[in-house]
Amino acid sequence: MKKSIPLIAICVSVQALWSQDAASAKLPDLQPEVEQFTSMELLETWGFLLSERFNLGGLDVTASEVDAIARGMKAYVNREKAPTDLSKSIDPMQAYFVEREEAVRKNHLEVNKLEELEYFDEMFGQPDYQSLGTGLYFQILEEGGEKRAESKDRVRCHYRGTLLDGTEFDSSYDRGEPAEFVLNQVIQAWTQGVPLIGEGGRIKLFVPSKLGYGDEGTQGIPPAAALIFDIELVEILGPDAPGTPQQLPGIQ
Repeated sequence: MKKSIPLIAICVSVQALWSQDAASAKLPDLQPEVEQFTSMELLETWGFLLSERFNLGGLDVTASEVDAIARGMKAYVNREKAPTDLSKSIDPMQAYFVEREEAVRKNHLEVNKLEELEYFDEMFGQPDYQSLGTGLYFQILEEGGEKRAESKDRVRCHYRGTLLDGTEFDSSYDRGEPAEFVLNQVIQAWTQGVPLIGEGGRIKLFVPSKLGYGDEGTQGIPPAAALIFDIELVEILGPDAPGTPQQLPGIQ
């Protein structure tokens, strides 16, 4: 899973970048394998990936703040002076990003905890859902065969993971093949939920954050986010199956 670079690293990168003299160069012609995209499309994609890499989405930036970032980039490209004295502004910029990231994280934490509480309160006692004492809710869509997985087993599953608002953060279906996991090496919701169905079965898990990625979250999953997993247990491989198991998002 790709990791985002902390915003503090941007400050150091900018300072180093500004100290270098960039030689002008003629842009290369597009090679045949990339001719399906225009130069502008590729540059726009590069900007998208830079924003992802530096986790700008995690700062809840506004449109006017995006404009400010773009003005700074344009100033550098035009060989203009930096908007501030870099010898004096780097430390304040680092402190600003640390404080802002923490403020955004706390805000998301509070909002998501409230949303989770309301979501499971509405689900409580409804006949369409079953639950475990741990707080895991589930719907068995297909029971599957008699063979059941144990926590030490490696399993092969198709799955789709979404946030409560329907945002998909991971899917084996998109990759075109099932994934393999050892059940006691992934989030607790999987360890508890997958053994509830047999081989060939399907289950839908409604996961409180304490059984998922907790208050920290992970890439693509906000802090204290409740999750929904649609899981198909394709095969139980057993505890001694060869090969390297894969990982759910955030599991190291």
